[in-house]
Amino acid sequence: MKKLFIFSILSTVLFSSCTSTVDLAIDNPTDSSVEIVVDTLRVLIPPKEVVWVEMGPGEHQLTLQNDSIIKHNFTESVYMINPSLSEYLVTDEYYGPPAFQNSYLSSLPNKEITFLGIPMEGNFDVVRDVINKVTWDYGPRETLPEMVEVDADESYTTLVKVYDSYEFMDMMQSAYDGYSEEE
Repeated sequence: MKKLFIFSILSTVLFSSCTSTVDLAIDNPTDSSVEIVVDTLRVLIPPKEVVWVEMGPGEHQLTLQNDSIIKHNFTESVYMINPSLSEYLVTDEYYGPPAFQNSYLSSLPNKEITFLGIPMEGNFDVVRDVINKVTWDYGPRETLPEMVEVDADESYTTLVKVYDSYEFMDMMQSAYDGYSEEE
């Protein structure tokens, strides 16, 4: 009976690991179409679009437009693929009452980065790799919510957002326009 129980647990683990999938969010923030080959599947990504590809976990081959080949062992459930080798800015957005914002800001790491040739200091990261494990809540061109519900046992929450270069420039222009109107 004990052997049967262990066998059934092993079978369940093996079966559940075999049925899992890996999702690739292939992003193209540029103004022209980009093509990539995932194993033998040709994928054309229109400008400023994301195309999703589902595959099994394990080693797969990506072939970029410049014919460079990247082999990668995909073990996580979601990856963002960056075939255009663009830069993305990763930052987080605070949601909560103003009373807790200073304590939140004081707990952040203060890193120096360069994004689009612009030196920046703060809680930022830059994504430049072709294959990126998704660790954020909102990807490029996904709009952050105006409001979120904060759990009763928390003072605030944050959402991590990835900005492509166009989104970043639009955000900076909007901030500048808003600042200019106040004068």
